[in-house]
Amino acid sequence: MKKFSAEKVVSDPVYGIIDIRPVLPMVETKEFQALGDKRQLGMAYLTFPSATHSRKAHSLGAYHATRELGDRWVKLGMATRHEADALAAYALYHDIGHPAFSHVTEPFCPLPADAPKGMSANAALSLAVIQRHAREIKACGIDFALVEAFARHKHPLHAAVSDKNFGMEKLDYLERDGLSTILSRPIGIEYLRHHIYFVNGQLAIDEKVIDNAIEAQNFYVKMYKNVYLRKTPMIAQRMVQKMAHRLIAAGALDPADLQNLTDSELIGIMRLSKDPVVQMMYALLAQRDLYREAIVVRPARFVRSAGKDEKKKAFTLGAGEKEIRRLIRAPALHTRRHAALAELEDAIARVAGIPAGHVLVIPINSPERFEAKDIMVYRGRGKAPASLKARYPAHFKDLEEVAEDYLAFRICTTERWRKKLSDPRVAQRALKLVI
Repeated sequence: MKKFSAEKVVSDPVYGIIDIRPVLPMVETKEFQALGDKRQLGMAYLTFPSATHSRKAHSLGAYHATRELGDRWVKLGMATRHEADALAAYALYHDIGHPAFSHVTEPFCPLPADAPKGMSANAALSLAVIQRHAREIKACGIDFALVEAFARHKHPLHAAVSDKNFGMEKLDYLERDGLSTILSRPIGIEYLRHHIYFVNGQLAIDEKVIDNAIEAQNFYVKMYKNVYLRKTPMIAQRMVQKMAHRLIAAGALDPADLQNLTDSELIGIMRLSKDPVVQMMYALLAQRDLYREAIVVRPARFVRSAGKDEKKKAFTLGAGEKEIRRLIRAPALHTRRHAALAELEDAIARVAGIPAGHVLVIPINSPERFEAKDIMVYRGRGKAPASLKARYPAHFKDLEEVAEDYLAFRICTTERWRKKLSDPRVAQRALKLVI
């Protein structure tokens, strides 16, 4: 009887069946298995109960989509078999360096001393883990040097996974996150995936899927407005971040251990903390009694009426472009300057006459992070790819304007002190400390 190797498959709500047999040694590492207890959407499940899918599910999805894309590119002569296999392996491990609660605690993680200059923290942390697993990658018959080159973004084919528009990992999380939150996915995303090419060292789309590409970008903005920057998850995530900072400052948590902890393990450490502020915050989080908005600053054109909103119990202020940029760039509001942010929160508490630990500052996410990137359009052999931005400038302008709508700087507190902190006189004094 002829020997055969039975498939090793996992079921997936996006793609159906995923065969992990080609990368089984990589899947069985403890770091990859730990991704199963690291939520893809952090605290979004507090608003969307089904948003509990993991980084592991996302990584398997990115792997499957990249495997299929690589197979198409091999047939089209855009990649070799070795490159396609290494791309799929890179997709599987692209998030393997995520710490507990991912981007929430990432600012606390010490970066590798040899991290490439300009590389994001997540990419640098993942690269370090990839380098420790050369043996498992080689055991899959995959060129480790190529995987490392993709992880370093030194080989242009890495864009198949990490392109900010249509990398397979981005298209996977857009579809996966959309289905588990707003019950929607970008229209024609599967058709779009089949018409992404690698031309002249960069990704390009076929002209026939321009409408699908525009829809995917519109969907991205919709997800940031309705899910990723949703008020409740953002407040909950800042609560987790503040608790982690207090534990680190007290010596109860080693920042270097965050990569080795899962979400559940970090929550367990918080649960057992003797810090009274951490105890208070954990108890509130456990019963979904989160800190509440007391002061909100948004772009002026999106504020209907400034001042105290009795219905929402918050003081709202409209700010001009210069003020918003000052809030974005203020050193004390940078999430990597944890001590400065904690000092600001304590100073606001003193000004308001409320107990320390009852103020939570939520900085504005820099709009550059969500800026729509240009898309190259493949026009046929012998022709240089065209710029979609040059062809449809109004589309990109619309995306920029919509992005402004979800910019918000928030100062929050517990319900008991909300009325006091949102008093117009107190709010103005608090904002003077910030700006």
